[in-house]
Amino acid sequence: MQVTEVREASGRVIAALTAAGRSGTTIKRHKTELGAFARFLETRGRSAVTEADCLDFIAERSGSRLAGLREPTSCRRALLARRPLILLMEALEGGVPEVGQATTPPVERCPACFRPVRDEYLEACRQRGNAEASVVTKRRVADQFLAYIEEVGRESLDAVGAQDLAGYWARRQRQRYAPKTTGSMRSALADFLGYLLEGGEIREDLAGRLPPQRCPRRGQSAPHPWTAGDVRLVLDRIDRQSAIGKRDYAMILLTARLGLRVGDLRRLELGWFDWRARTLALRQHKTGVALTLPLPDDVGWAVIDYIRHGRPETVCRQVFVKHRYPFTAFGSSSSAGSRLGYYARRAGIVFAAGRSHGLHSLRGALAVAMLQTGTPPPIVTSVLGHAAATTTSAHYLRLDTEHLRCLALDVEDLLDEEEGARP
Repeated sequence: MQVTEVREASGRVIAALTAAGRSGTTIKRHKTELGAFARFLETRGRSAVTEADCLDFIAERSGSRLAGLREPTSCRRALLARRPLILLMEALEGGVPEVGQATTPPVERCPACFRPVRDEYLEACRQRGNAEASVVTKRRVADQFLAYIEEVGRESLDAVGAQDLAGYWARRQRQRYAPKTTGSMRSALADFLGYLLEGGEIREDLAGRLPPQRCPRRGQSAPHPWTAGDVRLVLDRIDRQSAIGKRDYAMILLTARLGLRVGDLRRLELGWFDWRARTLALRQHKTGVALTLPLPDDVGWAVIDYIRHGRPETVCRQVFVKHRYPFTAFGSSSSAGSRLGYYARRAGIVFAAGRSHGLHSLRGALAVAMLQTGTPPPIVTSVLGHAAATTTSAHYLRLDTEHLRCLALDVEDLLDEEEGARP
């Protein structure tokens, strides 16, 4: 195979990227890598391209040696060099490069011998009405526990005992997770162990052997006391001429004005907007309760500006996507929620120790703003999408310090009453 054939195949790769609507930056990056690979082959005098050539090229470009072309890696430079080569190999084999396909197969962390019981457990969770987000969490915990069980040499679940559970839990604790994460992990593991006991897979009640763990609610750590001026300062620091800036501006504005949870924000779909009625209708991921919110003009135009002039072409159904190939939705709430802190630091806003300052903290600011303008608490509960008014009162009414100050008792009056009550 001549280098000219590689260059012709590279041209087909670029054509496929263009037809798929990839950005000019992405196409330019692919051209650079493919051109460098053609020169790499020329220096070697190769007549045919092999996977070994691709791996050598990736190692030279990134300093990271992969065992296979589709081996998972966290090295960004290796990822950038590998993506064009996968498409090139598809073109050289005579096929049409499949733009947008995953470059590596999904990793199955659960040992094969334990997958049937794991799958039955997850199906039972769905049947009992668990949200898909809860099922994902329970699968991750179950996979980790079962992988550890195989690692310590247990070939069947009926051989698992308290000593195995203690070893697994000690390993998890060394990871130094946040208390809320540890509590969530403990709850999921207890649920899985309870299912195994009920089904006769294990011999003793291991869930009862788990150490007690109090899982603090998010509201117990006060969020940063955002003001309207702080939010405006953050929004002003966003470069709205860039595609990422358009996205981040719309995301932060949606949260600040409508109080959307981050989980709902990253799952937002275009079909949920009713542009004629100027409303946003969704079913909340956390509670499963339907919610319809009015859509302010500035929020609507920010979303439209991003969709028309910033969002890359992608088959992803979500409105807000990562601006890195293959342009998928945000994989976690933390990755989406961190955008606010990035711009806040650029705006010079300093967060006190122990104060949460992710996108979720803007919900507290919205609740306080509504209460201080005389909005009845039931309306605040409805806008924030709480299933019960007690949630609003327990975690957001306490942030309204101005109204709480009006309810404060005068210390001198109390002392005078005590003096008068004495005989």
